[in-house]
Amino acid sequence: MSPLTKLFVVLSVILSLLVTSAAVVYVNKEDVSKQALDSTKALLTAKEQQVASAQEQLTAAQQNATALQQQANDQARAASAAQAQQQQEISRLQVELAKASGAAASQQLDISRLTEALNASQAGSAKLSDEVARLRTNNDTLVKQSSDLNASVSDLNNKLDVTERERRLLAEQLAQTKGEAQRMSQVIQGAGLNPQQQQMAVNRSGLPNINGVVRDVRPIAGQQYATISVGTADGVQKGMEFKVIDRQSGNFLGTLTVDTVAPNEATGRLMGPNVAAIKPGVEVRTQL
Repeated sequence: MSPLTKLFVVLSVILSLLVTSAAVVYVNKEDVSKQALDSTKALLTAKEQQVASAQEQLTAAQQNATALQQQANDQARAASAAQAQQQQEISRLQVELAKASGAAASQQLDISRLTEALNASQAGSAKLSDEVARLRTNNDTLVKQSSDLNASVSDLNNKLDVTERERRLLAEQLAQTKGEAQRMSQVIQGAGLNPQQQQMAVNRSGLPNINGVVRDVRPIAGQQYATISVGTADGVQKGMEFKVIDRQSGNFLGTLTVDTVAPNEATGRLMGPNVAAIKPGVEVRTQL
């Protein structure tokens, strides 16, 4: 066999081997490609499913986003409405604050006036307290004076009782003296004495000749008393009797029996036929 044939045969064998190897490689590659294709298809199917799921999720997310956007818009509108309402409330509160500030200023002014009035009232209260203390002191003084006056009234009542007893005694003595004087007058008249002789007999009786006038007439305990212008300095004594005479007419009005005597005046009880006519200025005499 020639070298070329050998070469050809070798080349044919090599070519066969190469074809066989290529066929094996192709077959192997075809299996691998098919497997890869199947795997790719499966992966594509999975990816498509993932894409569909993602699409669904995207759609759901978009829907959620739309709902959230709507909710956010609603919340924004509600917030805007609330903000507007709050702004209106703030404006109202500002107006009320301004009013309250004005009222506070007015109240502060009232407080200042009330404080001044309170200070004036406290000052007046202090003055009133001083006045009350003074009035209490005066009241205590008046109470003491009233007590002293009551004691004086009691003493005067006692003296009045004593005076009344003395007056009654003197009245009895006066009645007795009048009776005695009447009896003596009858004796004198029976003796046939003329007026001059009667006056001489009176002078010899020892009665002092005292003349005065009535200064005052007043009732005491239901009886008429008079004060005359003569007293102890003129010789007047307690129990002495004066004749009361009207100077103008010369009429005999009654008698005054001395109860109390002072240096320049005396007081006594009035008795007689015309006591009501005895007034200040009429004359009193111990002797007619």
